[in-house]
Amino acid sequence: MFQRELARAHDLSRRGAYRDATDALERSLAVAADDRERVHILTALAHILPRQGDLQAALRRASEAVALARQTPGDGFEARLAEALTELSFVYAQFQMGRDAAQAAWQALAAARQAGDRVREAWALNRLAVSYAAMDQTEQACQDTLQALEIAQAQVDPHSPHGDRELLLSCLNNLAHFWLQAHGEALRNGDRTGAAEALAQAGPYAQRAATLVREEPNPFIIAVTLSNQVEQLLGSGDLVQAGGLIDEYEALAVRHGYAGMQRQARAQRALMGLRGDALAVDAAVATIQHLLSGQDPPPLPARMRRQMSLAMYQTCKARGDFAKALAAHEQLSELERQSARSAMALQTEAMLIRQEFEQAQARAEHALQDARRERERADHAEQEHSKLKRQADELGRMAHEDALTGLNNRRHAEFALPLLVERARQERKPIALGLLDVDFFKRVNDTWGHGMGDLVLQQVALCLRKQLRAADLLARVGGEEFMLVFVGVPASRALDICERLRAAIARHSWKDLAPNLQLTVSIGLSTAEAPQQPQLLVEMADQALYAAKHGGRNRVHAMSC
Repeated sequence: MFQRELARAHDLSRRGAYRDATDALERSLAVAADDRERVHILTALAHILPRQGDLQAALRRASEAVALARQTPGDGFEARLAEALTELSFVYAQFQMGRDAAQAAWQALAAARQAGDRVREAWALNRLAVSYAAMDQTEQACQDTLQALEIAQAQVDPHSPHGDRELLLSCLNNLAHFWLQAHGEALRNGDRTGAAEALAQAGPYAQRAATLVREEPNPFIIAVTLSNQVEQLLGSGDLVQAGGLIDEYEALAVRHGYAGMQRQARAQRALMGLRGDALAVDAAVATIQHLLSGQDPPPLPARMRRQMSLAMYQTCKARGDFAKALAAHEQLSELERQSARSAMALQTEAMLIRQEFEQAQARAEHALQDARRERERADHAEQEHSKLKRQADELGRMAHEDALTGLNNRRHAEFALPLLVERARQERKPIALGLLDVDFFKRVNDTWGHGMGDLVLQQVALCLRKQLRAADLLARVGGEEFMLVFVGVPASRALDICERLRAAIARHSWKDLAPNLQLTVSIGLSTAEAPQQPQLLVEMADQALYAAKHGGRNRVHAMSC
């Protein structure tokens, strides 16, 4: 019974019948024989529920799967845990909780590698990339997705009817999506060169995904993939091919009742109409205004609404219709505010769901203890210890951010560094660790006060963020000391990066904070090829920093492990 229902659920999911697949999985959950089967079903539910737009249920099921996986050791433990954490990471990313998503993905990656499961490793990397994208770190997101794609291409036969084509398509679609996001962001910032480069990057991935998806039995994945390619074609000006693909995936959406994809097709057709003659532009503007009014559910994604508002603003401005251009610009500003409010609301909802889940777990545990107190008195102390450890782990997770600068803090660095070192060792890539210290920082506090010292540290953090968008790790680890870690960066390149950082901080407009304020930094850099011990990197960087300080400051000193 269980195996039959489970097989049916997987078949329905592959064909895009997510509602029926969910019902089949819920029936399987009711007759599951043990916790291992339950973990498998809960993980599958967490995978398909977001595609129905039910993020709340997905978070509950993913949380249950992770909690239960941790309680079911034995054969396949690491693989089960990796799958559950991978789904939890993706759900957190949909709630725009990037840090929580990244932590779950890192744990999933470690478990998958412990299990020696390359496909699960690729899925974990894929979801780690999604978490970075949720934190607007597009370059890092693309790097991790490329790693996932490399594994997927080696492990999955894209032409096999039983192969995990979903993994390949997810990697390709995500790469196209991330670059299209970068394209849209560059357009909003008026960076035409950056927009063109991002669009060129998106093109091959969108095209390859559109070719591969023709063999996919899932009409929803086909529609999503084709809409990605349409966005890329609209950006490059290929309106004829874009129009044909819109017709194709819109027909799929109508046939299968994908209301969201139908509205996506209308939106993309309207964007195409803005490039036509006067009548086409008028019709497109009217369609966009209707779509943005929110009268017809479901609402379009925030990114698409911003894209339409920006396009309408630019079109109306170019036509000299300044009233409509102003209205579109005001609507674009309101959409940005709505997006921020929506993100906060989503995160609050996720935290409430997590709190509800943890409280339910606590109530269940207390009830169990009450029922077994007399029988299992000897185990009571151990159970209490486990409970306190879980609470301590949760508090530790919440304490991974430096309150002053918004960077990772020492706790997070101590957590992440061993994982980065292990990643470098397994992938046989070089790793570099830099310790950056603000020169004569005490003078700043003594001369202008500790408030000015805090502003200086915030400006240093901002400089580092701007220069290190793709850094593997950036953390404040002491009063005026920062840690930088680069994976896969040769020693010479790491030295160049640190020199660039030093120069950028030295020429920063510190006088804007206070007259006569000048600031420099010293950097100690340690580099290694596949190191074994994270602490060795830190110790060597500390020695290099000491040498930079005693060599005159405002310099970079490098040492090899």
